[in-house]
Amino acid sequence: MKKLYKSILFSLIASSALHAQSLKQIIDISLQNNNNIKSMQFLNQSKQKSYDSVSNVYNPSVTLGANYTKLDMDIRSVQVGDTTVGFVKVGISLYDGGKNKAIKNQKLYEYKSSQFDLQRSQKELVLQVVTLFYQIKSIQENINALYEKSDTLDAQLKRVKLKYEINMVTQDEVLKLQSEYESNRYMIEELKYQKSSMMNNLSILAGSKIDTLDNSVLPTVDNLQYQQSENIKSLSQNIKALDENVKVVSSIKKPQLKIEDSLSVYEYSDYNEQLLKDLPNKQNQLMLSLSYNLFDTSSKSKKEVAILQKMAKKEQLEQLKKQEEVDFELSKLKLKTQELKIKSSKSALDMASSLYDIVKIKYQNGVVDNITYLDALDKKTINLALYKQALNDYEIAKANYYFNSGVNYKEFLHRF
Repeated sequence: MKKLYKSILFSLIASSALHAQSLKQIIDISLQNNNNIKSMQFLNQSKQKSYDSVSNVYNPSVTLGANYTKLDMDIRSVQVGDTTVGFVKVGISLYDGGKNKAIKNQKLYEYKSSQFDLQRSQKELVLQVVTLFYQIKSIQENINALYEKSDTLDAQLKRVKLKYEINMVTQDEVLKLQSEYESNRYMIEELKYQKSSMMNNLSILAGSKIDTLDNSVLPTVDNLQYQQSENIKSLSQNIKALDENVKVVSSIKKPQLKIEDSLSVYEYSDYNEQLLKDLPNKQNQLMLSLSYNLFDTSSKSKKEVAILQKMAKKEQLEQLKKQEEVDFELSKLKLKTQELKIKSSKSALDMASSLYDIVKIKYQNGVVDNITYLDALDKKTINLALYKQALNDYEIAKANYYFNSGVNYKEFLHRF
């Protein structure tokens, strides 16, 4: 019966492992389903359409329309009572001081900026998923270590209870182990809640229910060279767009030349045909207009505003460049630090495990008390959890190092 139970339990564990989501799967699902990413994609499309709408710098227009005019009361004999006009008007801006060209460039840079913003959001999402994935793994490793401790405490508690029943130990030894066992169970339940909360957050990011995680390991990354990130590229495009905005405002003070051609068809009623014999049925009108703004009260201030906005963005850009280079170097250092933490935590675990084995034998032989035994057990449990956490933190450090290098996140995914 015991063998059958173990066989069923093993089958359940194996089945669960087969259905565990890998980190790569969760990242792919997140990039497809995350609402923030979808929102950024729609925004990116709107920027593209905005650019398409101003792609012709001559700003041609074709207008089709009709007018109906009716005169009442005191109509002179040389006036027409009812006039209907249908017209087609074509207009082109021959020169607008560079305004339309600047608007076109501005929309283009805004579109490019939104593309980089989308890539940045995707990268940030991937990093969030990776971080949550390994934080959950760390919590699970803590739970596993506490379960192992719980099994050990339970076995010792049963042994001590048997001794207590035959008056070989005092009650305080039983109570001490019982208290430690219950405290351990409390910690397990608290960590299980934390894991459940973080799994829900991961599911929200992915836009899909995430139940279990596999043992994915990130690809190794070495000797990466720093590149400017999507943040810098986006901000650079924003500055270019603001520069074009300065040109748009400046165009107000330049000559404006426009040509329009109108073809009109007329129909009349309620008029004196004897006096008005030569009313036109069709007319074509060509109009060339030139204008120059000599004075206004707002263009100077608008230009100053546009220039100040550009200067502000330039300062942000310089600060961002400095910060990113520092972050890259720190992430590289963090990776090296985590490698050392793994070595030291492994060494500490080995020593704590050896110490526990020695103390356990002494405790069972009555050489040391239960306080010494529980202290050794605690150290073994804590060092086991720290070692597992160091392994998971190393994976997070790899992701931060890679993304802080500025390399496109798609190249990172291709390494899986």
